[in-house]
Amino acid sequence: MAWYRLCALADMPKPRVAIAPTDMPNAFATGRSSKVAVLCVTQGLLRRLDRNELEGVIAHEMSHVAHKDVAVMTIASFIGIVAALMIRFGFYSELFGGGGRGRGGGRGGNNQYTLAVGLIMMLVGIVVYAISFLLIRMLSRYRELSADRSGALLTGQPSALASALVKVSGEMANIPTRDLRAAEPLNAFYFAPALSARSGQLSLSTMFSTHPSLEKRLRELDKISKQLSR
Repeated sequence: MAWYRLCALADMPKPRVAIAPTDMPNAFATGRSSKVAVLCVTQGLLRRLDRNELEGVIAHEMSHVAHKDVAVMTIASFIGIVAALMIRFGFYSELFGGGGRGRGGGRGGNNQYTLAVGLIMMLVGIVVYAISFLLIRMLSRYRELSADRSGALLTGQPSALASALVKVSGEMANIPTRDLRAAEPLNAFYFAPALSARSGQLSLSTMFSTHPSLEKRLRELDKISKQLSR
């Protein structure tokens, strides 16, 4: 199979391979290291791609494993998780902190202090979460381009990976929206996003995307193809 040959080329342990029984053409890899990695492709992808295109997709996903992208993104998300906890703590401080105001003034003063601290934590948490959200999306897009480059160099066929991208992106547009929304939680892990901005939408939406635009990925692969042909 294609992944065995690619593992030999990349000098990587053979990952466990899974085939998902869905018509949505896609693939993803998971696992904090190459020793525990799982590479999953869908039946829809196997039906639609030829051998070279499939090798390109598998090489892309193996690059994620080699670069430990799952672990990198998990660590990067930690700041966002802390910020979300700060927001929740601040919210509950606002919600329940004012219940004991009253007769003595001292207790009311303590409650006001607690409310102020909770409000500050909530505001700081919101700002940190918003910034970390955008930075994580930016990091995700960078890692996708890096995996494209590594996969193209591993197979030596950037055009095959580009062809796979075009096919998968085109076929995804024909999948019912409800099915794509059901798959959206794994968007960041997919070879191509289940849901992406349609043409004509504001380019600002790319800031919130986990993947670079198809056009940008194709441009980068074209550059690699020209470099290899020299």
